[in-house]
Amino acid sequence: MPIPNSWIWRSSLSTLLRALALSRVVIAGHYPLPIVNTDVAILGGGASGTYAAVRLREDYGKNVILIEMEAVLGGHVNTYTDPETGEAFNYGVQSYIDYKGAKAFFERFGIPLQPNVLFSSDTVNVNLNTGNLVPNVTAAPPLNSSIAALQKYYDVIVPWNDIMLPGYWNFPPGDQIPADLLLPFSDFVTKYNLEDMAPILAVVSGQEINTPNPTLFVVKNFGSPVVEGFLNNTFFDPIPFNNSLLYGDAKRLLGDDVVLTSTVVEANRSDHGISLVVEDLRTGTRTLVAAKRLLVASQPSIDNLAVLALDEQEKAVFRTWSYGTVYTAVLKTNLIPDNTSVSFVTPANSTSAQKPYSFSITWNGAPGYFWIIFGAEENLSESEAKEAIIAEMKTLYDGGAFQPIGSSTPSSDVVAISNHSSVGWGQSVEQLKAGFVQDLYALQGHKDTWYTGGLWCPDYSSNVWAFTDTVLPKLLEGID
Repeated sequence: MPIPNSWIWRSSLSTLLRALALSRVVIAGHYPLPIVNTDVAILGGGASGTYAAVRLREDYGKNVILIEMEAVLGGHVNTYTDPETGEAFNYGVQSYIDYKGAKAFFERFGIPLQPNVLFSSDTVNVNLNTGNLVPNVTAAPPLNSSIAALQKYYDVIVPWNDIMLPGYWNFPPGDQIPADLLLPFSDFVTKYNLEDMAPILAVVSGQEINTPNPTLFVVKNFGSPVVEGFLNNTFFDPIPFNNSLLYGDAKRLLGDDVVLTSTVVEANRSDHGISLVVEDLRTGTRTLVAAKRLLVASQPSIDNLAVLALDEQEKAVFRTWSYGTVYTAVLKTNLIPDNTSVSFVTPANSTSAQKPYSFSITWNGAPGYFWIIFGAEENLSESEAKEAIIAEMKTLYDGGAFQPIGSSTPSSDVVAISNHSSVGWGQSVEQLKAGFVQDLYALQGHKDTWYTGGLWCPDYSSNVWAFTDTVLPKLLEGID
């Protein structure tokens, strides 16, 4: 949507001159552009950007403009509605941690809450290459043993809360980093005899118990709030079980302070203000935004933020991220029974070439519908990911793992898909000890630019909101 006229200052020559001075942007044939003057411009309308916009405007009384490339707010919150039944279900963010003010954000919009909605299912293993069923030769540990190991893990990591929650403002440098955090996680597991928590770790956070990554990387995504949620059964969901409702309500509240299907095409940042040229991706119309502060709530990769003309200090930090291709999708098929989930595996003795992708299929509670998490080593497009999923369903059918239900003809269709590809932490122990975290946080406030989101703190919505609460007072310090 174009930036509304209610935003545009047309009556003051001094305002126009100030905005032009801030911008130093020359766009031949486009001036005069309509001008928006605001306190804080926010890039990205996912969990952190939406939360920041609501808090800045409603609780701090500041003017904001929230710029989002997609047609809806919510980021990794994705909901599909069955056109036949009208039933909605989530294929992005599934549940929320009862951490700090998470419940209060839902209550602000009058959204009732319920305990985490769980859909039980039996998991079967299928050979990714042949479509044959693969027997599960490794017996899962008894639940009480898994819980005992998880409690032991919790006791070890709780002392690190002060340096890891809700963000890493207090993370120590160099040799002051706890040695256990720098151990390969597989060694950490052996040291504390945590092997039996493997099933819980895999289901709750999607991480492997034998990963060689530094323990820090596992704990940041499987920290004490998550473990507490599992041990105390305090994960929660909205009623109805549609996580997009929150972001729809936020959009209605923020109204014209949100511009969707829009992106920044030119920018200038200094210690004296921010100017952005924002383009509506549907109409091509452009608007000049003059802001006192910029809050980046989108993924801070060099490519994503190239328009901000990153300097060497910023590039030195952002070029150390690791990259991964991830899609979440909704699969409608008659090949898999309800209450069944499929794990595609490649047996150790397989002579077939390793495929450059992997995925899992999880029943999501609606008859005939399944939730897909698809990861690839290569940078696959959305259409390529869909083609790979459908090809594997054909392999599954040809291999005889399942037969069509209610028909003699197999049917599989990816009815919704969302790109969750991301940048992430992938630094070496040497880089961590050399001060990566301190260099990362030194960017907060640099060129009047502040950051929030899952790369700056543990990447769960509840934690991201709590971290944003620590950023906003710093961002507003000294603002006129």
